Amino acid sequence: MSQIPPLEKMKKVAEDKAISEAPAQSFMTKQVLCISVGTRIYFAVKMLQTHRISGAPVVDNSGRLIGIISDHDLLLQAATRDVSEPIEYRKEVLAIDVDTPLKEVIVHLYKTKYRRLPVIDSTRKVVGVVSRIDVLMKLLGLP
Repeated sequence: MSQIPPLEKMKKVAEDKAISEAPAQSFMTKQVLCISVGTRIYFAVKMLQTHRISGAPVVDNSGRLIGIISDHDLLLQAATRDVSEPIEYRKEVLAIDVDTPLKEVIVHLYKTKYRRLPVIDSTRKVVGVVSRIDVLMKLLGLP
């Protein structure tokens, strides 16, 4: 008996539940903490702690996505730099648009092992975030 690989199994569950085409906007978190470019390390840490999250999109002065930062990134920065210096963030970021179907979101989260994906509109403005928990809640049919 052959075993179905985990990724294929997840895709099949989503398809079986007739939700595989559900767009990201239907299950994303809409209230998103974004960190502005130039934010100091100290304040970025405080923002993540206050909102009890482990990472956030980084945006320019127009609110357009330019990167992402995590508590992992900030751990190294806080330990090795002056915390009054501006954050350094990852400029290469995988983002999805509001119409990205659930089955593609599952593939992205599984293959990359990212915890969250920023959701952007056609102008690259952050309009939401999809986390692993958001996907799980959708798969389980929970609000």
